[in-house]
Amino acid sequence: MNERQKISALVLAILVLTGIAVLLWIPSRSVKGSVDFGIRDENSNFHYEVGEELAFVVSDSSLVRGKDLLWELGNGDTLHRNPIAYYQYREAGKYLVTLRLDGRLLSSRYIQVVKAGEITTIDSVPRINGVSVAYQDEELTFSAVGQGADTWFWEFGETGGVDAYERQVNYTYEKPGNYTIRLSTNTTKYPIEHKIKILPRFEKVEEVIAVDSLSLAEEDIRRRLQIIANTSVRDKARYREQVNYIRSTYFCTPASEVAVVVNGDKYNDFLGYCQGLHFLESSPKRRVQITGVKLDQLHCVTTLQVTQTTAEQ
Repeated sequence: MNERQKISALVLAILVLTGIAVLLWIPSRSVKGSVDFGIRDENSNFHYEVGEELAFVVSDSSLVRGKDLLWELGNGDTLHRNPIAYYQYREAGKYLVTLRLDGRLLSSRYIQVVKAGEITTIDSVPRINGVSVAYQDEELTFSAVGQGADTWFWEFGETGGVDAYERQVNYTYEKPGNYTIRLSTNTTKYPIEHKIKILPRFEKVEEVIAVDSLSLAEEDIRRRLQIIANTSVRDKARYREQVNYIRSTYFCTPASEVAVVVNGDKYNDFLGYCQGLHFLESSPKRRVQITGVKLDQLHCVTTLQVTQTTAEQ
């Protein structure tokens, strides 16, 4: 074997050994399965506020145990933690939070950080919770949703004057027709309006079905929210299936503009609520039971009233 052949053989041997070393090294650094993370806020209202301590938590820590993770907070700051990181944002804004391992992207998501005063302002805007279609002589219940108000003036559009003065009221329409319900409070400059159609006592079958469909829609959404609450945080496909179904079936505005009111005093946009509901599954000692859902209207839903309980197991 001449000198040139010896050099070629040596280079080939080095390449083979390098390849074997790489193959042996990769499994010890790779991550099997899908890695995702959730976000927990300090006061558990699912609003990410300036100055509030947020916890970024890997959904399944067993997938990254013993590995050095890099959290990029979207504002230039980074943290090396495994598998949980704590951080407080100093300014309001929209941030892309990214989780990496050895430079490889594992998961990322946008979050909206707001000032505490902004949350109070949003939550103080009153809304009317009630059906949009009902029958003549049917007793109906309407409630005012919102923080801060302590005076309510209800006009149901039939008498031409103020009909009730409580936060939650009952009313029965004597005549069929289309009406505009107006609610004035001590915190609003102009009345809040809600449209309602009152059908005659006896209607066509298809119109009766349309009214009954509201209850069916509420039960459908309740059942799918319960599925989200019960679904493992690793099962992203099932989670997205339920969220996308509700969004495409009942919303005609972006899901981020649909309000969810939980137990009458907690507020979220729809996507933020579903994310929080899904992530609660990661705690084996907590389980959420969705006991009821009320919609402001059958089509183009803008507000969901959700009643739920949390059980410690």
